This record gives sequence, C-alpha cells and structure tokens, in this order.
Amino acid sequence: MTLLPQETCTSQEKVSLSIYQDARLMALGDKQRNKAGTMNLLLNVKLQTKQKRYGYMVIVPEYEQADLQDTYKRLSLGIGYTFNRFYFPNSAFLRRMELTTTFSYGVINRFSHTEGSWSCNGEVSYRINDWLKFAVVHQLTERTDLLFRYQDHKIRYSFFFGLEFNPFDFSKKSKHVRWYAAL
Repeated sequence: MTLLPQETCTSQEKVSLSIYQDARLMALGDKQRNKAGTMNLLLNVKLQTKQKRYGYMVIVPEYEQADLQDTYKRLSLGIGYTFNRFYFPNSAFLRRMELTTTFSYGVINRFSHTEGSWSCNGEVSYRINDWLKFAVVHQLTERTDLLFRYQDHKIRYSFFFGLEFNPFDFSKKSKHVRWYAAL
C-alpha cells in the first residue's frame, strides 16, 4: 500500500454564455469606412471551476465576428481567473463586482486567409442576480489579418459591452439545474 497525499481536484461548477458588442463600432464606426451600427459580436462560453478563496479559474472558448467590408472571424480558446471575493463592508454594489483576466490563442480568418493570433481580455462585470451579469470587456488582439493584407502588424484595442447568462449551475449549493436549462 502506498501513501500518497490527497490533492483537492478542481472541477466544473458553472457554465455561462456571454454576448458582447463592440461599443466603438456600434456608436461611431471606424476610419475604414465601417459606419456606426457595424456589428462586431463577441460570443463566449465560460467554464467556471470551483470557487476558491478569491475567485475561480475559467476556460473560455470564444468566437468573434465583425461585419467589416471583408468579414472578420476569430476563434480562440482562453484560460484565466475571475476575482469575485472583495472586502467592501459598506458597499453592496462593489461586492457584486467581478474582475476577470483571460489570455487566449486562436485563429483569425479574413481576406480568405487564416492566421494564428493571441488575445488578452480584461472583463469587469456586475452581478445583477444569480444567473445574469452586465459586463464590459477590454480586449487586446494581435491582428494578424492586417499583417497579411496590409503588412501592418498591429495589436488592436477593443471595448465591448454585453450580458453574461448562467444557465447551468453544478455547485453543491444548487440542488437542481435551473428550470430553463432542463428544457
């Protein structure tokens, strides 16, 4: 018989779905003849691990599509951490805040060409209730599509706003799956 130290295993606790829109393209457009109202949607599935002392790890498959003159598509897989345990004794508002950072790698498809690309996201969210959050995402992306077409290697900043929805809660605190997830 061997004696091995037991290690606590981290497993999935929640799955959330998010949809965000690029604020600048929606409100102002850009300098490349994309008018105000241009859709640039960022969709992700956030696989949340068990709650720890300050937060939890996340694995984030992500898809972004922008209706630019030649459609921009980005597919990536990221890993990060969400901080959601802050000590603010006098502020219920700040206790509902969450901060998430993720680093991801994936591909950009544009101009009939696919190229690898990395991205870094910083997300600030406000928990409205147990299953809905309002969030803003700050994103830095290596735009390898611009290098291919214009020989212009840039890291671009984007600012998104949107909602995160938690339809599945597998934690021990929850004795059942939310009614709408069981349909």
